[in-house]
Parts: sequence; structure tokens; C-alpha cells
Amino acid sequence: MKRVILISCIICLVFSMVGCGGGSPTTAARQFVAAVEKGDTRALEKVATEETAQMIAMFGEKAQGSMAEFGRIVSTTETINGNTASVTLTFENGEDMELDLIKVDGNWKVTFDK
Repeated sequence: MKRVILISCIICLVFSMVGCGGGSPTTAARQFVAAVEKGDTRALEKVATEETAQMIAMFGEKAQGSMAEFGRIVSTTETINGNTASVTLTFENGEDMELDLIKVDGNWKVTFDK
């Protein structure tokens, strides 16, 4: 019983860390793609700079669902250089997408204005 409780606590801790953009650049990049796909502006605001989130919001419904043609993410490559990072996402259809990120208040955020 104690082991089940311990495992449950560890799982909750991991999910709470992943819920914010502070985990890793790759986590933030994946969350960014998911937020764009769903049109989830609240999630987008957590993993994108304010300017980037506003830019995506301007596209509105055109941005929502735009990621579906790529399929799921099959691999990622992450490069960190201090408070900046670059993540390359490779999708099922073979397309790559490179996202630039910056660290803001300890959280990784996608930025289009690097």
C-alpha cells in the first residue's frame, strides 16, 4: 500500500512539473504544438512569450488544427545555450519544425522574435 501511494505521489509530481513550461525546452515545445492544435489560448500563454501567443491568437481558427497534417511528433532534438534553446520536432510525415525558446522567470517559452 505504501508503495502505491509513493508511486502515485511521484506521478503527480511529474505531471505538475510538466504542466508548467519550466520542465525542459522539449516539453514546452510539445505543449506549444498541442496548444496550437487545440486552439487552447490558456495553455499557449503558459508556454509561449506574450508576443508569440498574441501572434498565434491573431490567426485564430486558421491555426487551430493546422498541425493535424503533420501527424504526431516522432522525435525531438534539443539544444540549450544558457537561457535560449532550440527544439527541432520531427513529425510522422517526415516534416521538421524548429522552435526557438527563451527562459522567462524559470520557464521555457516558445518565441518567434528571437
